[in-house]
Amino acid sequence: MQENLIAEIEALGPRLKALFETIAANTGDKPGITRAAFGSSETAAAESISEFARSEGLKSSFNRVGNLEIVDDRQADLQDEIIIGSHIDSVPHGGNYDGLAGVIAGLAVLAAFRRTNTQTKFRIKTIGFRCEESPWFGPAYIGSKLQLGLLKRGDLDILTRFDTGQTLASHLGAIGVIVDDSIAQPVSSLSGIRAYLELHIEQASLLETEKVPVGIATAVRGNIRFPFARCIGSHAHSGAVPRHLRRDAVLATAKLLAHADFVWSELIENGNQDLVFTCGIFQTNPHEHAMTKVPGEVNFSLNIGGTDDAVMEYLYSSIAKRADELQVEHGVEFRFGDRVGTSAVKLDMHLQQAATEAARDLNLTTRSMPTVGHDAAMYSKQGIPSSVLLMRNSNGSHNPDEHLEMSDFVMGLKILAETVLTI
Repeated sequence: MQENLIAEIEALGPRLKALFETIAANTGDKPGITRAAFGSSETAAAESISEFARSEGLKSSFNRVGNLEIVDDRQADLQDEIIIGSHIDSVPHGGNYDGLAGVIAGLAVLAAFRRTNTQTKFRIKTIGFRCEESPWFGPAYIGSKLQLGLLKRGDLDILTRFDTGQTLASHLGAIGVIVDDSIAQPVSSLSGIRAYLELHIEQASLLETEKVPVGIATAVRGNIRFPFARCIGSHAHSGAVPRHLRRDAVLATAKLLAHADFVWSELIENGNQDLVFTCGIFQTNPHEHAMTKVPGEVNFSLNIGGTDDAVMEYLYSSIAKRADELQVEHGVEFRFGDRVGTSAVKLDMHLQQAATEAARDLNLTTRSMPTVGHDAAMYSKQGIPSSVLLMRNSNGSHNPDEHLEMSDFVMGLKILAETVLTI
């Protein structure tokens, strides 16, 4: 890599740190950060990014579906483009770096190229997607789906934000998006996109544990999810009703989850190391539960993730079969509700190799590993070569303590910039 480009990336570090801090201050929501999808805090973050972009001589604007796009007009005559992207929103009370680091990374690479007059073979476009996180409307990747024309007009009237109760169409209209049938068309032609690159914090602490600064993602885990599952039994007196007459929803659901954990562990022992299972919600009705009542209702969630769709399906089928058995054994009814999720996505091998070689040239150690859901998955599914670069993070993700050392971030920018130049 050119020495002047390395120097400018390093010189940008303090300004980028200040940008992270400004956005954190403007979108703080104790505990942590909340940048609600299509909300004022998400827009405020985008406007801070835009202000920085303009100060570096770059052009920044919201496109027709509300996503933020940043380009260097001096590259306008180049035929095809490379997209560097990630998302601006956060989960409720999350951290400052999930998604945002990738948007700022794309901005920084464009700024460094402009400062050094670095010539690229293709246009570079940075996109800050709105609404990647699934808590807001249920499905994930809404911003990138809108960018790629993967949602239909009718979908916008069905999806509702969990906290406002308003439809996606309503939220889009509120930020100035024209909601009509053109929503089903890509914002720009996909045929001219040479690659999609995304920098993201690791969302566990594997890299930190292994003292490796950078991960090269091999695949994006798919998932099978049931966000609103229920087990229905019958409330009863805890001291009077014998075991054989109880319809205990908690015990039945606990047995179901124990079974899921057992099958999960067996699958891991058989070589499926990338499989994960989570029950993130498990609650009785606070208006009805009591220490002296047999619980008659449990609300819970099921979330299976992995890089092999068949293995995920096997775990789900095993859970469903055990649920049928427990309905008979405990006299309860399991209602899993609507199934949502995405298939697993393999990421581009050539881009993985390019990033690995860029890191090696900088004397950096990397680790190949799968990652969780990112907007890169949507681009990969459209046949666009896609890659995800992971930065170590000691505190995990989707919590207020997300962490990113600026020295690591600057290393990631160097790898990202070199990868762009080798495509």
